[in-house]
Amino acid sequence: MRKTISSVILALCVALTFYNCEYRDDLLGNWKGPSQINSNGRGGASCFVIDDKAYFVGGRGYIKSEAYFLDTWQFDPDHNSWTQCASVPAEKGRYYGVAFAATGADGKIKGYYGTGLGKSGELFKDFYEFDPLGTTQVSSTTGTKDYPGAWTATDSLPGEPIYGMVGFAINGVGYVGAGNTKNQGYANTYYSYNPSNPDGEKWQIVEHINPAKRCYGSVFVIDDRAYIVGGVSNGSLVHDFERFDPSIEKGEYRWYKITQDFEDDYRSSKYTKVYRQQAAAFAINGRGYLCCGQTAGSKSDVWEYIPLVGRDKMGVWHEVCSFEGSQRYACQGFATSKGIGYVGTGMIGTGKDQFYDDIWEFCPQEDYDKRPDR
Repeated sequence: MRKTISSVILALCVALTFYNCEYRDDLLGNWKGPSQINSNGRGGASCFVIDDKAYFVGGRGYIKSEAYFLDTWQFDPDHNSWTQCASVPAEKGRYYGVAFAATGADGKIKGYYGTGLGKSGELFKDFYEFDPLGTTQVSSTTGTKDYPGAWTATDSLPGEPIYGMVGFAINGVGYVGAGNTKNQGYANTYYSYNPSNPDGEKWQIVEHINPAKRCYGSVFVIDDRAYIVGGVSNGSLVHDFERFDPSIEKGEYRWYKITQDFEDDYRSSKYTKVYRQQAAAFAINGRGYLCCGQTAGSKSDVWEYIPLVGRDKMGVWHEVCSFEGSQRYACQGFATSKGIGYVGTGMIGTGKDQFYDDIWEFCPQEDYDKRPDR
């Protein structure tokens, strides 16, 4: 009898361990999809959003051999449709560039894209502005074709050529920072980009900040504050989780170290699961989301961050419903004004069939168990 009870207890422990390690369907959130881009799969693309339409730019893929892109694809969530737009007028394709949407000199929202890593390790610092209302005519041997949107060159980023930066915009001003360079290595310099400034003066160093060095970090914006998390530096995952508030001119709360070690600050080893690089991030209804990415391998878990609550107002991380697509890194995340998040493209390696062309929709308030298809 004792042997039987012991066997049952052991079986239950194994089952519970398996349940905790595998997919959790009791977690809040609901993923729907996928939708496929009308082009090649890619990782390390960049993304910005204008009028609730997402624009995916560049990236690395595989077409008979490695390929580096400069094409632009618009995703319209309302119609679940993809439209090819004008390509970036750069000489060479790249991935791990940086992008953001900001208020242009004419008062209209424009997209901005630049930097990145190209073939044979070539790095870039050039930058371009995208007007979604423009049109670009492309001639070929088969005739001419008009593509939506128009790219124009703008001020190059100061400093060395760089890749793996984070990019965001607050109150119409763009910001980029961190990344990796050939000579100085991992960077912690941040720049602001004001489209209204004269040519040659659009970029300015962001002063009075104390950021960690990181490459391949992620960022989401809540209430006009940027939250920078994850990434890698000198071969190790970055533990610093930081908040930037550009409305504060100086002092600790302009660039605030929310935590420099999740395990020590949050007193729970489960928060070390948030550590990762090349993850997708977005914000919905005052909460940030971190999805997929890479540690020792690719990941599919998703974490929600609620700011300014809990001990010392550091905020709280919760695990939510896991990403239902394939595990991946170097993917892109964005959200629309309708409170829906999206994660798309990405990679699992650099060979054939290791780049993704799909996009998935995330509804944070839906319960997985109550989905109509369950």
